[in-house]
Amino acid sequence: MLKQVVKDFLTLRLEKGTKLLLGLSGGADSMALLYLLVETREALDFALHIAHVDHGWREESAREAEALKQVAAHLKLPFHLHRLEKMEGGDLENRAREKRLAFFSRLHKEEKFQALLLAHHMGDQAETVFKRVGEGAGFKGLGGLYEERVIDDLPVWRPLLSMKKEALIHYLNKKKLPFFEDATNQDPTYLRSRMRTALFPELEKIFGKKMIGNFARLGKMCQELTLYLEEKNQGLEKALVRGPFGTYLDLRLGFHPFELKYFLKGLAPFSYDALEVLMKLIRQKRPSGKIHVGSTTFQLSRSYLFIYKEPFPSFFETPELWEEGGDGSWRAFWEGKVAIPEGKYLLQKLSYLEPLIRKKIKKRYGAKGVPSFFYDKMPIFAYPEKKKSFILGV
Repeated sequence: MLKQVVKDFLTLRLEKGTKLLLGLSGGADSMALLYLLVETREALDFALHIAHVDHGWREESAREAEALKQVAAHLKLPFHLHRLEKMEGGDLENRAREKRLAFFSRLHKEEKFQALLLAHHMGDQAETVFKRVGEGAGFKGLGGLYEERVIDDLPVWRPLLSMKKEALIHYLNKKKLPFFEDATNQDPTYLRSRMRTALFPELEKIFGKKMIGNFARLGKMCQELTLYLEEKNQGLEKALVRGPFGTYLDLRLGFHPFELKYFLKGLAPFSYDALEVLMKLIRQKRPSGKIHVGSTTFQLSRSYLFIYKEPFPSFFETPELWEEGGDGSWRAFWEGKVAIPEGKYLLQKLSYLEPLIRKKIKKRYGAKGVPSFFYDKMPIFAYPEKKKSFILGV
């Protein structure tokens, strides 16, 4: 069954005569994948390389690295070894992961592998999802590990993600194939070890149900939901009206709030509270409102949501940012065009006009749906002798 799972996975993805890189730790998971790939090569056309990272966390790790080198030689497979310098401080697991990926990426650039294969299984997926739940991740993060992913231009494949670790150990024992038992897997210093040896057993004791399958299924559902939302994102992306100063979205197009929320989250590093405030303003159809997320501003104006970098420029201070043309509408102004009238005129700013005239122009702006934050940034071309003005946006 395992061999068929790996064969089916590769058959859907392999390019003829391609090269694959296997990240080999020496544990049961990666050793099982190694031998499954060796068996699968009989039917499929690909070359296999092995990469091993010696973290140096255990005294025996150097000997294990040498043993894996001998295994590769026996199987007549190219072997790439990288030894990490000793790391101090916290978050060792994530820092080591980054260094492994950097090593794999360097090999990929040198050898042009089609993909890096990793032996993560259902238990790894469950632990990842559980960790993400505790970290407060969104749907995308709750998807956990993906069968197929691209990380820093490196395609990563995980053909065993649907398989339980017990099945991999059974395969190795049945064929009498060796693997290393990593003592750090039982070391409570590491979060994953604590999940495996303490947290999951305690949860199973409380709920009377196995946690691995449940969290793995949660991850799968979140992956499917993320895929759905990313497809919906394409429609929202097409609806954005782009200009030199940013983009805007017509909220009257009727996007579902859930889809809109996911889309906005991808545009800027929103905090949970900031995104909730913005969505509340949108749901309530507020005529105005502004949320700052880093250097990005999300500005509500009537039925439009404008997204731009602060500060939004004023024609009076930086007229060179606009080119002559357009139809005189506020949309043309947003797109970086200003309709310049003929004849001699005075350039006026709305806030500098007499109160009565200013009130009339604001009323006209409102009737035409001109965004309120444009009012004092768009030029008014006044003809004193003719006692009339050419006003953009109306």
